[in-house]
This record gives sequence, C-alpha cells and structure tokens, in this order.
Amino acid sequence: MERILHCIVAFVLLSSCSKDAPQADGMEDTQGYDWGNHIPFVTSYNTFGMPYTDRYESLPLPKGSVSMSEASGIAYSVRNPGKIWAHNDSGNPNILFLLDEHNGEIAARYQVNGTANLDWEDVEVAVGPDEGKSYLYISDTGDNDERRTNYSIYRFEEPLFEASHQGQLVRISTIAVDRIQFNYPDGSHDTEAMFVDPFTKDIFLTTKRDRVSMLYVLPYPQQTDGSSTCYKAGEFSFREASAATCSKDGLRVLIKNRQDIFYWERSANETMVQLLARTPVKAPYSGEPQGEAVCFDAENNYFTLSEQANFDAWPILYNYLLKN
Repeated sequence: MERILHCIVAFVLLSSCSKDAPQADGMEDTQGYDWGNHIPFVTSYNTFGMPYTDRYESLPLPKGSVSMSEASGIAYSVRNPGKIWAHNDSGNPNILFLLDEHNGEIAARYQVNGTANLDWEDVEVAVGPDEGKSYLYISDTGDNDERRTNYSIYRFEEPLFEASHQGQLVRISTIAVDRIQFNYPDGSHDTEAMFVDPFTKDIFLTTKRDRVSMLYVLPYPQQTDGSSTCYKAGEFSFREASAATCSKDGLRVLIKNRQDIFYWERSANETMVQLLARTPVKAPYSGEPQGEAVCFDAENNYFTLSEQANFDAWPILYNYLLKN
C-alpha cells in the first residue's frame, strides 16, 4: 500500500509540472521537498579502476579549434540548433560566445546588460520560470581564495542568433535578467560545476577545492530579490569538479574534473539527489590541457572544451557520440 501511495503522489506531482519541463513516466518532482531537514548523503567509492559506460564511443571527434583562451563553460543551444554557448572565466568581460558545433568557429559574441563576470565558471541551457522559453544560466561562483561571502547565478531568456549577428559583438539591453544571489550554509566555496534539473528546475552546484567535491542545491523557485542560503545535498568521492551538465530530458548527468568524467543515468521514481548518491561510472574522456567544460547536445552526445592553458594552439572542441 505504501508503494502504491508513493506512485500516486509521484504521478500528481508530475501532472503539475509546467508544460515546457520534460515528462517521464514515474519520474519524481521534488518541489515542496523539505530541504531544511534534508540529511546530506555521503558516498564512499574508489574512482581508480571504476568501469566505463558502454553507451558512448570511446574516442571523440575533433570538431575544430576554438579561439578562446580561458573557456570555462559550454552549453548546447536550444533556440539556435547547431550552436554552443561558451564563456571565459575571471579576468574577462561578460561576453558569451556562440560557437558552431561543426567546426568550433565563433559565430557571434553577446554582451547582456545586467550581468557581470566576477568569475564565471559554468553555463547551462534549461527550462525556467516561463513556459515555452529556453533560459541561459551562468554561474558566477568561482572563488579560488574561498573568500567571497556572496555568489550569483544569472538567468535570462536565451538570445536568438540572426544572420546579421555573424562575426559581431551584439550588445543586448532588452532581455530581463534574474540575478540569483546566494551564500553557502558552511562558509565560502570555489564552485566550477553547475547544472539544472529540468524536472524540478532546481539548480545544483558542485564544489572544487574542498577535500571532496560537495553538492549544494538552490531549490526552485529561486529567490531573485536579495540573497538566500543554498542547502548542502551531499558529498562525492571525487575531488576538483570543474564542470557539470544534465541532459535536456533530465535522464543523464555528467560531472567532470581534470582527469575524468563521471556519468549517471536516472531511473524511474528517482530524485536527482537519489541519483547522485549512487556510485557513477566513467564516461570516455581524452585528456585536455585544462578541460573545464562539458555539455550534452539534443541527442545526448556530449562535447568538451579546454582552456588554452600554456599551449600555443587554440583548444579543440571534442564531440563524444552516443552509440546506436
């Protein structure tokens, strides 16, 4: 009887989701979850010798060089198929680069009023507050010295590429920008990995410089007036997370550090926290000079991109293909 009631609750929650959020039979929506009483999970697994998923081809396709020196985040565009959003991190202006997925060339650059790049570390394209709209989320959460007392995530409707934008710097002042300001419940953290759960619209953040990478969450609806405190969701068994992404259907998650990409597949009736509390497998990854960016495309293939680091050549955009 308890399991039957659980399934009924899950069905009702899913039925109340917004129409633009993905739907899957049996998948749970955790809006209304009591995060204040959440007990963070703690994992214990050895990443050495961890098996690889057999879902993907083992070697990537090099798509082309990308003329960006400090690429820190990438996200596959929904409004502009065949294009990938990218950005540099601290010390660079608040500019978004729109890349051609086929050759890595920069189609256009965009500067959105109401944003500032203190230390942009990751970007995600996902659903948001309004039905039928695709949003960019930019995490201004880098903190190498772990001294910041406040962090920001910018959220705004994804810009639409037009032919006249080709090769241009496009300044946009007409898009409404939400600034989600927050702090951590246990001090400052350097966070380079962020993704959005499309089922719940919760924002998940994974830290880099702690003893192990820790998972925090900003539940939906996020506060855009003033600052809020995120919740600790759990602890991973790996360190130095530098990028993360969730597939558009909400069923796959990647979190990478400099050496590896960790991969999870979501089961029915499984929340995001339950998923990430499980032991992952590795996804194929060919070493990069300083790889800090990963994203899924619309078909669940994934891309990676590195910073230029100390190399003379521009970094390469790599594409890992899902097996047929």
